[in-house]
Amino acid sequence: MIDIEAVMADFAVRQAERQTQVVEEIQQLKTAILPHLQDAGIARIEIRFDGCGDSGAVEECVCLDATGAPMPCPDVTLLEGEADKADRTGSAELHSLGQALEQLTYLALERHHPGWEINDGACGELVIDVAEATFVLDCSLRFTATDDHSTEL
Repeated sequence: MIDIEAVMADFAVRQAERQTQVVEEIQQLKTAILPHLQDAGIARIEIRFDGCGDSGAVEECVCLDATGAPMPCPDVTLLEGEADKADRTGSAELHSLGQALEQLTYLALERHHPGWEINDGACGELVIDVAEATFVLDCSLRFTATDDHSTEL
């Protein structure tokens, strides 16, 4: 017979470990990404995402200069060690800056809005202000609601 309390306790421990890992990975990616954005003259990044129906994706990553004009994402590869855990496998595989930005978005969503891709889903953007070194996740959660009434006449 399955001991459901033991299973739930084990699940809670694994979830806590994963949350700790995600927080560390987010910090590691933020630290790795900022200098490359500064070097490229990028002032702001807007990473848009959308999800529903049990799927979701980063839809667009826009890099902006100090005047607000769009510019291409630099073709930069993060050095080994800059984002070691970013692929969740712990491999030493190198990541492009674009991949690191996308992974940062997915990790932020996992940390702050788990299930953002389920049912009606969520949409929004991760905005990075390079000069201020701020990362703001704006997320609009969608849901279907009903307002049911029953009246005896």
